[in-house]
Amino acid sequence: MIFLYILIAILFVLFLITLIPVGIKARFHNKVYCDLKIGFIKIKLLPEKPKKKKTEEKPKVKEPKPKKENQKEKEISLKKLLKQNGVSGIINILKKIASLAVGALKDVFKHIIIRELSIDVVIGGDDAAETALNYGKACSVVYPAVSTITQACICQDFNVLVSPDFTDGSKSSASCKLEADIKIFWLVKAVIVHGFKALQVLIKLRKANETVNKDENSND
Repeated sequence: MIFLYILIAILFVLFLITLIPVGIKARFHNKVYCDLKIGFIKIKLLPEKPKKKKTEEKPKVKEPKPKKENQKEKEISLKKLLKQNGVSGIINILKKIASLAVGALKDVFKHIIIRELSIDVVIGGDDAAETALNYGKACSVVYPAVSTITQACICQDFNVLVSPDFTDGSKSSASCKLEADIKIFWLVKAVIVHGFKALQVLIKLRKANETVNKDENSND
């Protein structure tokens, strides 16, 4: 009975851990600043701290170049799979991998909470015509990208502005801020669910490879 209570307590603690939010707080203005937040803990990612210079530098050891034989073996194995399964079989495998990646990203992104998203872009150029052209290109990229992000995630506050500066010789500039987080629970769930599906695809690939090797050995 005591063991059961201990097990329940451990599971409860693990459940509480999964409720901890993990997020990033980033901003860009001439330089990128980025912090990783795990609950109340903040870890500075960018800019990196300057490394201390060592008084004595060890001589660099040249890394051995990868052998060409490994690359040839990979090419041969791919050709074998293509021969055994055909183009349609390989395409189906690639489709499954792509759908797994898209599904995993969707499951993660729909639980991401964007606390703040702020983008301010000023477009300049050598003359008014160039500025207008660059402004149109910027708008065609920035606004659809932000729209996709805000639709995929839970966005609480966002402000996006792209504006032209028609002064001759003006330079383009950009600044942005992002604060977003997601609970560990949703990350663990995505890893478990889509990891199991990915394992199934890998098993199918392995079986296909074993079939190819068997056929080759029988021919020999």
